[in-house]
Amino acid sequence: MGEGIKTNCIGCIACSILTVAVVIISVAAIIDGYHEVVEGHVGVYFRFGALQEGITEPGVHMRQAFVTRTRHVLIRPEEERIQNLEAITKDGIEITFQGIGVLSRTRKDKVVGLIKKFGMDFKKVLIYDRIREDLRIFCAKQTIDQVYNEQFLEIVEAVKKDVEEQIIRLGDGGVEILNLVIPKPDIPQDIALNYKQVKVQWTEQLVAKQQKITEEIKKE
Repeated sequence: MGEGIKTNCIGCIACSILTVAVVIISVAAIIDGYHEVVEGHVGVYFRFGALQEGITEPGVHMRQAFVTRTRHVLIRPEEERIQNLEAITKDGIEITFQGIGVLSRTRKDKVVGLIKKFGMDFKKVLIYDRIREDLRIFCAKQTIDQVYNEQFLEIVEAVKKDVEEQIIRLGDGGVEILNLVIPKPDIPQDIALNYKQVKVQWTEQLVAKQQKITEEIKKE
């Protein structure tokens, strides 16, 4: 009789432990599966490490607990700064571009394809690395005077056009460059001083010419 009661007690305890375990696992599954995609992003999912098809829009969602992980991908316009881009001109002058500004946007219908092909850091591969490469190539084909003066205003258009063509070819147009700003590069101090002297001389000549015209008008 006593053994029967003892057995029943052990059975009840085991049942209670199992029930608690099930509740704990269920709560943990809900907590792990519940997630939120913030505004301006879309959610992508990796199940057992494999990227899944489809994305989720901003809002609250549930995923398969414990085996699925969520990553957020920004699809609103994003500004990035490229620092310390070194290049060498055709005549062997080392120059450095600081603070290149890139405003870009990702097409949400292309997100999964981009990640499959280039990984989560697809913008670096398709935009930032391509800008670095194209700008170096542009400078290598021009002299320091062409890069710094004569063709400086053409750099942005040339680089942007080539990068956009590569994005279409390599990334199916999945990202867009909305704006590109390339400031004048830092050049060696002695060359910068020469440009400054030339500018001063040009200004002096312009002032002298204007004074001459004014004097001639006064004589009339």
